[in-house]
Amino acid sequence: MFDVAVIGSGMGGSVSAAMLAKRGWKVLLLERGKHPRFVIGESTTPLVSKKLRYLGREFGIPEFENMATYDAIKENDLPFTCAPKELFHYFWQEKGQETAQLDDTMREIIVQTPEVDTQLVRGESDAYLVDVAKDYDVDFRDMTMVNDIHFYDDKVTIDCESEALGVYSVDARFVIDGTGFKSLISQKLNLACSPDEYDIPLKSRSIFSHFSDVGDFEQVSEASEAFKARTPADRSRATQHHCFDGGWLWVIPFHNGTTSIGLNLDIDKFPENEKTGEEEFWEIVRQYPIVNKMLEGRKTKFPLIKTGRIQFRQKSAAGDRWAMLPGAATGGDAWFSTGLAFTLMCAHRIVDILDQKLLPSNQFSKTAFDGYEKNLFHEWRSMCTMVDGIYKSFKHYEVFKHYCFFCFMGAETFIKNNGVAKPHDNSCLLLNCGDPQFMANFNEFYNFVLEVQEQDSLTDVQIAYMRDFIQNRMKPYNLRDYGNPVHGGVHKRMVMGMKKPQETVSKVKAPQAAVV
Repeated sequence: MFDVAVIGSGMGGSVSAAMLAKRGWKVLLLERGKHPRFVIGESTTPLVSKKLRYLGREFGIPEFENMATYDAIKENDLPFTCAPKELFHYFWQEKGQETAQLDDTMREIIVQTPEVDTQLVRGESDAYLVDVAKDYDVDFRDMTMVNDIHFYDDKVTIDCESEALGVYSVDARFVIDGTGFKSLISQKLNLACSPDEYDIPLKSRSIFSHFSDVGDFEQVSEASEAFKARTPADRSRATQHHCFDGGWLWVIPFHNGTTSIGLNLDIDKFPENEKTGEEEFWEIVRQYPIVNKMLEGRKTKFPLIKTGRIQFRQKSAAGDRWAMLPGAATGGDAWFSTGLAFTLMCAHRIVDILDQKLLPSNQFSKTAFDGYEKNLFHEWRSMCTMVDGIYKSFKHYEVFKHYCFFCFMGAETFIKNNGVAKPHDNSCLLLNCGDPQFMANFNEFYNFVLEVQEQDSLTDVQIAYMRDFIQNRMKPYNLRDYGNPVHGGVHKRMVMGMKKPQETVSKVKAPQAAVV
C-alpha cells in the first residue's frame, strides 16, 4: 500500500509527490498521458520564484532552487526550453493604432521584476519535475488511465489500466487530485458546481496557440527611440499584455522561436458564440494593427484552441482521504499569472497537513482540511474579483493605469510579510487577500471601477480620486510608489528591505459617477 497516490503529473502533482517522498513517505504518481505535452500557464512570477526557492530549502530538494529563476536555470544547465521574464509589460491598444510613440497618447505601463523570472515551456519543465520526483523514489507510471476510485474507511483503491501493466488496482492511504478541470474525484463524487453557484463576477474565455517567428513589438509598431528608451530592460524580456476594451492578448516568447499567444475576452462584452477559434481570433486581432502585424502570416504549432468560460468551482476541495490541488478545485484567469503560485502554495499546505498530522496519526478526516478548503476558495474568489476589475478597467486607460497596481501591491506585501514561509497563516494569503484592511480598500476601489465603466469619459475629480487612493490610502501596501506620475508608468526593480511607509489618511472621498 502507498501512503499517498497523486493523480496528475503537472507541476503541482510532481512537486507534491517529490516533497512527500523526501519526507520518507511511499508515493505513487499517476499520469494518463506522456511527457512532454502541451500545457499553458507558462509564465512565472516573483511569488513562484520565491516559493520554489523556499520549498527547495525547506524540503531539501535543491532541484527546486535550481529552477527558481532564469539565471539559476541557465547556471545549472537544466534540460528544458525557457526564456527570461524581467518585465510585466502592459500596452493599451486603440482600434486602428499603428505606432508606439512617446507622446501624450502613449499608454504603457512597465513593472520590472525583483529578479529575472522565467517563461517556461511547460511540456519540458513538467517533464523535468517528474524526473526530480523519480529521483526521490516516487513510483511514476505514465500512460495510465484511472478507471475508478473507491473510498473506504481504511484506504483508497484506484482502478488503473495501462498497456504496460494491463488492468490492475492499487491501494493508498490518501489521494491528491491534480487532474485539472476534469477532476476525477469531482466526477466520482458529483462535486461540480453550476455557474450560478460560483459566487464570482468574473466571466472570461480564451483563444490560444503557439506561434512561430512572431514579429517584434517595437519594430512593427515603429516605436520612436524615446519610447524604446523608457524601459529598464528590453520588452522582449517581458510577458507582454496588449490590452483593449473588453480583453487582452498575452505574448510569451521562448528561446526556440516559439511564442505563446492567447486572446482573453470578457464574456460580458464578447459573449460566447459559434465562430471557430480561427475566425474570432483574427476578427478581433485585425482591429489592432500593431498586434496584427506581429502575428499575421505566422504559423501556429497547432490549431487555435477556443474555450468557453474558464472559471469553475467544485463544491468541495477536500474530503475524507482526499484533497484537490487548486487546478482541480477551481478555474481562474491568466491575468497576472497567478496559477503556478496558487498551485505551489496549495501543494505546500497539503503536504504539510499530511506529513505533520494525518499520515503519522493514520487519521484522515476531512476536518483536517477545513482551513485548507476555506482559504483556497477565499483566494480564488478574491483573485477572480480582482481580475474582473481588470477587464472592467479597460474601458478607460486612466482607470486601468491605477487599478492594475492592486495585483502588484498584494503580491509584494505578501512577499514582504514572508508569506511564502507561512502556508497556514490565514493573514498571509495569495495577493494579500487575508489582510482585512487591504481587502476593504480593494473592494472600495473595485466598486468605483464598476461604476465608472458605464461612463463615456472621466471627470478630473474622478482621476484625482484614483491618484490619491493609490498614493495615500494604499500607502502601507504601495512599496514601489505606484501611481506617482513622476515615474511615467515605469517602475524599476524594487530595492529589497524598504521600510514600511507611514500611512496617510486620505481626505478624498469617492466621487459620484458623472452623468453622461
